[in-house]
Parts: sequence; C-alpha cells; structure tokens
Amino acid sequence: MEIIRYFRALMLCSLLWAATCTQAGILGSKHDLSIDASVQLCVHCHTPHNASTQAGLENTPLWNRRITNIDAFTPYTSPTMTQTCPTRPSGLSLVCLSCHDGTGGGAVHSGDQHNVINRPITAATSGSGSNIDGASCVKCHTGTLNGIYSKALSVMAGPDLSNDHPISMPYPISNSNYQTPPDALKGWADIKLFAGKVECPSCHAVHDPTNVPFLRTTNSGSAMCLRCHNK
Repeated sequence: MEIIRYFRALMLCSLLWAATCTQAGILGSKHDLSIDASVQLCVHCHTPHNASTQAGLENTPLWNRRITNIDAFTPYTSPTMTQTCPTRPSGLSLVCLSCHDGTGGGAVHSGDQHNVINRPITAATSGSGSNIDGASCVKCHTGTLNGIYSKALSVMAGPDLSNDHPISMPYPISNSNYQTPPDALKGWADIKLFAGKVECPSCHAVHDPTNVPFLRTTNSGSAMCLRCHNK
C-alpha cells in the first residue's frame, strides 16, 4: 500500500509540474491573452464545461472556440506532391485555425479569433460576462500591455491555405525526397506526426515560445525543415 501511495503522489507531482511548466511557458507569450491577474491563462482556448461539439472540433481537448465556416478552406496543392490535403483540415489543425483562420471577418469583432464559447470574466468586466473591451484588444493589436500585432491579418493563415505549408495529409513515408521518421505514426522526438499526418502542431509547440514563432525546435540553417525534407 505504501508503494501505491508513493507512486500516486509521484504521478500527481508530475502532473502539477507539467501544468505549471506549461502555464509558465504561455505566461507573457503571444498566446497569453489574459488581461489581468484574475483571468486564467488557459480559458481563452480551453474550457472545463460546455466545450465545442462542432464537427471536426468535438474530439479536441475541451476546446473553447468555434469556427464560423468549417468548410471555407482552400487546401495547398502542388503537381509535385504525392499526397493530397483534405478540404477540411483535421481537428488538431482546426483548433489552431479557430483563431488563425481569417473566416467570419468583416465587421469589428466578427472574426473567429473573437469566437469564444465561454468568455472569461475578469475583475474589470465582472458581471458583464465579456472580455471584449479596450484592455483585451491591445493584447493582440499593437498598444500597451502585451500588444503584439499591428493588424489582425498579420496572424491569419487562412482561409486560403494554398500558399501555406500543407497540413492534414499523410506523411510520405516511401518517398526518397523525405526523411524516414523513427515512428511512422508519431514522427520524431522534436518534430511530431499525428496518426501519421502532418498537422499545424507538427512544427509548432503552442505552449512553448522558446523558438519564435512557437517552433518545436530551432530552424537555424533550415534544421527544422531538413528534419523532414531530404534536400
């Protein structure tokens, strides 16, 4: 029994350590959208209750966002590709695109980057249930606090994905132009495959800002690109 209690305590400590490290990584980064100390860092993307059940997002980690038009994307194509990108990206890429998709734009605050299901309630907006105010705007748009972007379009990858790195397609294992990963389903220790597919988080570690812009490893000398591409 003592051994069981020891391992349970060790597991709990490990989980708390991982959560703390993840939070510490987000804190102060471009993915830190909190506007005051009363707001949890995670709530802008994750929610413990009433998470998204939208098709394509229903199996993602308690996602707190929705996409206005989940079929609005134009995938990357190339005559030299042996694989095909689906019109609708996989869930692991859709969670990124739920902020970076560029759909639902037009009027102020109509873009999907503002499309939170359960909005955080802050000390400044307590009772209103909304965090859309001047303080939150400058978290992304150049200003005070952690203002980081001169305009919204600077971080929009979609909905036209035809000029971006292909996503949600199977990694070309049997192709001499590509390196063979140690694990056909999970990829490498640093660059990830997800069920054998290339997704947004294959190259980007959204909780770790060490390598700008949230790259999983340094791309000095195109090192990250050459992990997959045999050129």
